[in-house]
Amino acid sequence: MFLVDIMKLDNNEQLGITVDEARKMLGIGRNLMLELVKVDGFPAVKFKRKIIINKELLPKWFAENCGQYGEY
Repeated sequence: MFLVDIMKLDNNEQLGITVDEARKMLGIGRNLMLELVKVDGFPAVKFKRKIIINKELLPKWFAENCGQYGEY
């Protein structure tokens, strides 16, 4: 079960970010970001055409996968 910090919800802080916001955080292009969201274990949820990336888990995912080269 995923527990959400109630204080963050009260402050109207977003739990998720868009593909464009995430690509800017990582310093990569949009096409590569769209490929990354397809990778198993990447912290994203797809709702039809809308992709939401977990803002708090993105840096953790990046740190854990640093040094691994995929077929992106």
